[in-house]
Amino acid sequence: MIELLLECLRADCDFSLAEFSDAKRHFIFSKKKKKDFLLKEGEISTDYFLILDGYVRKFYLGENGTEVTIELLGKGEFAASMYSILQGVPSFENIQCLTDCLVVKIAESSFEALALKDPRWIQFGMKCLKAALLKKEERILTFGKLKGKARYAKLIKEKPDFVQHIPVQYLASYLGMKPESLSRIRS
Repeated sequence: MIELLLECLRADCDFSLAEFSDAKRHFIFSKKKKKDFLLKEGEISTDYFLILDGYVRKFYLGENGTEVTIELLGKGEFAASMYSILQGVPSFENIQCLTDCLVVKIAESSFEALALKDPRWIQFGMKCLKAALLKKEERILTFGKLKGKARYAKLIKEKPDFVQHIPVQYLASYLGMKPESLSRIRS
């Protein structure tokens, strides 16, 4: 499993297996089942989750109880409630497995300890933070500039595996439409 973790990190953080041996004790691997939660609304989060295999979604419950999917994530992507981690407050979102998943988690405190020992972890953290900010900004712009059909076409182009593995109701919610509308667009 360590090799799988290094494979996911390698693009952003070039550690050899030997260099990583000290850091590996900070990472906790777990297999999760479809519908398992990595985080539930109301919990205070202290962890980052790297998806090594499978798909997860981040969602919140709207005023009328409707689930609103705000993020879909797959292999090599991090899932976290940044607001909860950074503010030390209960999360307003849920992180749930959409398929069976293999995830590895690292606590914020462990990441900070690694960063104090090796500046490459700081660089890695900055890359992850920048990527997350760009992803959120792009999502905001996409919703402001593109209609539903164009948002779906963009998703197919950028993440074709999502369309294969993620149920329609979550894709539709993520794209800001009803499942019936997405079904019409898909046909």
